[in-house]
Amino acid sequence: MPATVPDQKTWFDPYLRDADRSQPRYETMAQNLKRTLVFNNGIMPLGLLRDCMEYALNDNTRIEGVFQAVKSKFKVAGGRDMLGTIIRIYDFRNTRVAHQEKDITDPKEAQQNLVGWITGSKALTEAS
Repeated sequence: MPATVPDQKTWFDPYLRDADRSQPRYETMAQNLKRTLVFNNGIMPLGLLRDCMEYALNDNTRIEGVFQAVKSKFKVAGGRDMLGTIIRIYDFRNTRVAHQEKDITDPKEAQQNLVGWITGSKALTEAS
């Protein structure tokens, strides 16, 4: 990350020439990365991690600045498995824990998902 504020502004707000402008996801991701890296108050860290991994592994849009750094740091060996783990944790957290769109009534399912969350979090911690 650049050290000076003017350079950071450019780095977190790169020219989005090749990006699909109908979707604000790149702007949102860049803003959340800035909040996380500069101000240490990002929104939904697990979602940001998912977005970074998806961009690095699955998005061929060429964007400079922070997106170039995301590509170089998150395109790692075993990344697709990590992304799968992150998506499973994220989906369970969002639909069953944080927003409770669907009740958890099956203890076996709850145990399986919570064990997956814990082991997945451990694996992600060890990978960093």
